[in-house]
Amino acid sequence: MTDPHAAIIAAEARRVSALRMQMLEQHPFWGYLLLQTKLVPAPQLPTFAATDCVRHIWYNPLWTQQLSLPQLGFVLAHEVGHHLLASLDRARGRDPHLWNCATDFAINRIVAGIRAPGRNAPMRYAFPDGTYPDIGQVQCLWNRKYDGLTAEGIYERLVAEAPPTTEVRVTVTLPDNAGGNGASIGNHNGGIDIHLPEGLTAEQREEVLDRVKGALEAWRQDGRRGDLPGGMERAIDALAPARVPWQRLLARVVGEAVAKDDYSLSHPNRRYLTEDWVVPGLYSEAVGEVIVAVDTSGSMSAAQLAVVAAELASLHMLVPELTVVVADAKVQQVVRAHELPNFLKTLRLRGGGGTSHLPVFEWIRAQGKRPDLFIGMTDLYTELPRTKPAFPVLWLVPPQHGAAPWGTVVEVGQA
Repeated sequence: MTDPHAAIIAAEARRVSALRMQMLEQHPFWGYLLLQTKLVPAPQLPTFAATDCVRHIWYNPLWTQQLSLPQLGFVLAHEVGHHLLASLDRARGRDPHLWNCATDFAINRIVAGIRAPGRNAPMRYAFPDGTYPDIGQVQCLWNRKYDGLTAEGIYERLVAEAPPTTEVRVTVTLPDNAGGNGASIGNHNGGIDIHLPEGLTAEQREEVLDRVKGALEAWRQDGRRGDLPGGMERAIDALAPARVPWQRLLARVVGEAVAKDDYSLSHPNRRYLTEDWVVPGLYSEAVGEVIVAVDTSGSMSAAQLAVVAAELASLHMLVPELTVVVADAKVQQVVRAHELPNFLKTLRLRGGGGTSHLPVFEWIRAQGKRPDLFIGMTDLYTELPRTKPAFPVLWLVPPQHGAAPWGTVVEVGQA
């Protein structure tokens, strides 16, 4: 039986191919990433496009045929942006609807920064805003008030502005979908795409990172022609096999703090434009006081404490105003910033009893402190206050750990 949409599918495939070549010619970084992605027509898709953030971009030719070439280019670059920023993998249990909106705001800002060739050139691609037959009104999520914020920071703003919502789920059959034919997809409304809900495996993360490195090399070999997201070159060059990428973690959490404090940085676009791809060293001067609570309870093994010690030494190199609180079921030791060099030489961690973080947060309150960042090095088999404190919290945990009711949880050893 002949596909009634065969002609449209073929025509859109030619337009997509032309845009791929145009992007590769004018913006090698973006073109390389798009070239490494499998573009699959999916007429059953109830929006312009979808992605798994790793290998595939699905597009609905019945919808995209109504877009101009610059608008279609915007949609494709937007999907590449989800790969670039690993947006689904960074959701970390956040409200799906608001997180999808936050990542779209961040990505659309980046795509809007891609310029046509020439000095003082306009946007290379165009927002697919408008009213379309059988589609209705489309308006991309883009707002200047979120300039200078990471997706995490934008999310905090959205949470403050509107309560969490129940995301609409749709089930759709996607061709060549390794995750299965019936994919449950979040439709966050107001965006131009929908997202597969799966996170990334360690191998997939490495695959995406290798692809980004390849795109950067393609850009260099092509005479650094075209647009590159701000800070990307130095950030990729600085990536090292450290267990915890401190620069990226600090940037992320500081981004949340900036969003809550409701002030802007001096040059926000350069600093935050590319989300987790942060130039190392930029944030040590932006972070004031950091308090690190080291869990020395009986549930923390000697091997885990050895990892904690190594990461403490790394963190001390980045944050001058660092206070270490050593505790099990009570505060055993407080190490001030000027005492850290000698402390790090001996690393005698007192404790070994039960576990509770209540005394740690009570000590912070009693001292009248409101740190720019609190880092808890623990297995999270502990007692925590019922309410989240009024400062950013980052938990660094081993692979086997308990649950945190609030704060950002990062497993030591993962990128």
